Amino acid sequence: MGASAFSHFSTGMIVARNHDHIVYQLDPKDGQGTASVYAVMPGVEVISLSFQASRFIPTLHSKRNILELNHCQEGRAECKMKDGCLQYIGEGDLFMNTMSNHSDCIELPLGCYKGINITIDLEKLAEQLSDYLPDLPIDLQGMANRFFVNDECFFIQAKEEIQHIFCGMYSVPIEAKSTYFRLKVLEMLIYLYYFDIASETQKTIYARQQVDIIKQIQKRMTEDFERRFTIEELAQQYCISPTVLKTTFKGVYGVSIAAYMKEYRIRQAASMLHKTSKSIGDIALAVGYKSQSKFGAAFKEIYEMSPLEYRNQIRLN
Repeated sequence: MGASAFSHFSTGMIVARNHDHIVYQLDPKDGQGTASVYAVMPGVEVISLSFQASRFIPTLHSKRNILELNHCQEGRAECKMKDGCLQYIGEGDLFMNTMSNHSDCIELPLGCYKGINITIDLEKLAEQLSDYLPDLPIDLQGMANRFFVNDECFFIQAKEEIQHIFCGMYSVPIEAKSTYFRLKVLEMLIYLYYFDIASETQKTIYARQQVDIIKQIQKRMTEDFERRFTIEELAQQYCISPTVLKTTFKGVYGVSIAAYMKEYRIRQAASMLHKTSKSIGDIALAVGYKSQSKFGAAFKEIYEMSPLEYRNQIRLN
């Protein structure tokens, strides 16, 4: 099995390769990332992705009859699909699509992403699947068609069964990855074969115009993070209803405005504790906390230690 049967990252530089996998060092916009591509069966590749960036260009395939499975372990991804809709993948979610409705660009609203992408050439795998599952005659094309009757993508929200399949794929030792990935792909196919499609409610699809407004609001709040904006104030300024503002923001960033800004402020404070000699009281004010005790409680909630303990630990390290 060749290590790269049909995957190629045009922005990537190959930094390692052997008979069954290739590791790309990627150069996405405003950051860095890696993609490790494993050929695990004829027509099947498992790609382990890790990014600290704002966006990246995914691998594209010349063949159309390819099924993609995308699982998110950490972070969040915004997929701009060919049909114009925006899909958001959060931690634990599984997103499925075909190459007839692929994403040309993936935005990372939280600036990071870690996940696994499985690409399946349905025709190529179908020729040999019975060798791997002799007692279960899975019709791959028929199975895929079930998921895309009404659309060319399908969303399975985070659930225990999905976590069970994917959790070990992120930690298995490198020498066992190809074999382990092969077993997990087969387990995934069996799971999808018996999956009750009617039981899975599909996530809301957000209009691009609304998402653009939400991103403007996020930019405004993070650029002026010491100030505390109200929902009503932002809604009025950007001509959007408070309800749409709240629901769309959570759809894009995965959390409420309050939770997002709380963590953003604390992350900024941690950077100041690390890079400056400002007092903890001054840093609390700089990130929008008039009460040092409330700042300390919020900081401990995220970092599991007080601001002083964090600064002392950084200095020791």
